Amino acid sequence: RREFVIITASISSLSASFLRSRGFGVAFSVKRSSCSCSFYSRRDHRTRGTGVVKGVSRSSHMSPALSNVDDGKTKKKKRVILWHRNDLRVRDNLTLKEALTFCSESSELCELVPTYIFDPRWFLSDDAFDRSDQKRREKSLTNAPKCSQRRAEFLLESVLDLKERYKRLGSDLLIKIGKSENVLDALDADVVVCSREVCEDERALERKVKRKAKGELKLVWDNTLYHYEDVFESGNCYQNGLNDLPTQFTQFKNKVESKVSVRKPILNDAELSDGLKKFSSPSNVSEEEMQFVPTIEDIPLSDDARQMHAAIPKDNSITPVYSFKGGESEALKRVQRYLYETDAVATYFDTRNGMLEDLESTKLAPYLALGCISPRFIENEIRKYEKERVENKSTYWVIFELTWRDFYRFFALRHGAKIFKLDGIGSNGKMPPWTAEHEGRDEIFEKWISGTTGYPLIDANMRELKLTGWMSNRGRQNVASWLALDARIDWRMGAEWFEFLLLDYDPASNWGNWVAAAGLTRGRVNKFNIPKQTKDYDPQMKYCRKFIPELDSKDYPRPVQLKKFAFEESSSSRNNGGRNGPGRGTTNGRGGRRGKQNRQPRNNAFYDDDRQNGGGGFS
Repeated sequence: RREFVIITASISSLSASFLRSRGFGVAFSVKRSSCSCSFYSRRDHRTRGTGVVKGVSRSSHMSPALSNVDDGKTKKKKRVILWHRNDLRVRDNLTLKEALTFCSESSELCELVPTYIFDPRWFLSDDAFDRSDQKRREKSLTNAPKCSQRRAEFLLESVLDLKERYKRLGSDLLIKIGKSENVLDALDADVVVCSREVCEDERALERKVKRKAKGELKLVWDNTLYHYEDVFESGNCYQNGLNDLPTQFTQFKNKVESKVSVRKPILNDAELSDGLKKFSSPSNVSEEEMQFVPTIEDIPLSDDARQMHAAIPKDNSITPVYSFKGGESEALKRVQRYLYETDAVATYFDTRNGMLEDLESTKLAPYLALGCISPRFIENEIRKYEKERVENKSTYWVIFELTWRDFYRFFALRHGAKIFKLDGIGSNGKMPPWTAEHEGRDEIFEKWISGTTGYPLIDANMRELKLTGWMSNRGRQNVASWLALDARIDWRMGAEWFEFLLLDYDPASNWGNWVAAAGLTRGRVNKFNIPKQTKDYDPQMKYCRKFIPELDSKDYPRPVQLKKFAFEESSSSRNNGGRNGPGRGTTNGRGGRRGKQNRQPRNNAFYDDDRQNGGGGFS
């Protein structure tokens, strides 16, 4: 039985006790030189093993795949594994369509085995990755786990819903726990079909599977509004392929909206049922394996994630804005409610910055992140709604936000590991230095994650994230700007914290938005004026008081004292008037006014407060 090495070192007792007092089971160190953590695996060794589910032997996977056919002879079937990743749906699933098409067109008899694997890499901290896996970034700055228990529960609900939907269509979903390449190898597949991912860790796993699996690996592009082929390979949009992708969203949006059409959703339930029944009933997977239904205790979460979840106060007086339940069935219900039952989509543009109500925004981001619903399906439903009821700026803006999401997926594919590096893909001016450890970096970061900075809008949003796994688009923009641009804390620490806690975490949107919030995408920097944002979006402090009960008492801390930082515009930005994106300029990124005599030249490389272009995928 294999144990993880328990790594321990010193941390200040003040920092450790501070986090524990805020409900953190184990303090997560943010220090490279003297980290404090005790990350170790759950005692069940399968989280590090071959992918064999407890109680089921590997040998059950390895028996010959045999099936009786009409002529009475016994023939070996070609085994096709549909490896579900972030595409946990049956409706409008291009990967499922590809798998069914392959089976139908094959000259050999085929069996299709839909499979989902709970891989410990996506739940534990970075030490769950082999050295060869660690392509994405340097060692974690925070030592936070990669997944919270709340998100694991949402994922588990989504996987179990997918299993039920397969059963209703005459098939089933095989659920496994272990490293993906080991599980797929043990399943002895002739062909593995899966969706193509865009970020470094996910692509590294694809290469591992390709090297180890005995059969062919077929990667299918899915999970974007605009198909990759239509944008980069058709010749109608970007002539030189992905290398032509601009660094700024507006240029991308204008191009795809004028040159590319959204493909129509595919595969209705009747078509799915006919195809799945034809190729179901895998012959060498035992009934016990097919019936395996994991609980949250089976998921390879870190002990720290479990302890933190257990320590969250169960205060019923603070109710979440929306109670998310995972699965394609719930995603379809949400679309129906948001469009047809409430007409909330017709006012989305005016309400999308709200932080208190269920229907102020779509709340579809967690379902999109896991692929419980496709962006094409959402777009198609909105087009139907526009024909039947109303077409306005709000209905367009939901599609606009889906285009933002596409942009960051293509952006991640284009720039690779750069989106995980401190300097991103480059800045459009001279950036101030980052706050160093000896300047109080870790203490400021701890106040940020625990919601005790003394800035009510920041603190309320960070507390909501910890309690519920959710934060509004407006909140995310503000907390990211404060950490990266006001406090000048290494933005990757914030991205790691979001990765740990967000229900709707997906690497492209999360890391793409964070590198943009830090001003490291060669565009203008969106530096928010936090007091003004508070006044504009929570004027009566209802949202802040909901999550900060002590706000009006002496127990609420005074604002953290931060250094003043100056942002300097590059000469190229001055020469082109800063035309790299929308917004209005500020002086040195602070938005202050000076007397006429001493006024500095307007700095168009940095702008303040409110970006009308919306969430950039933060939704």
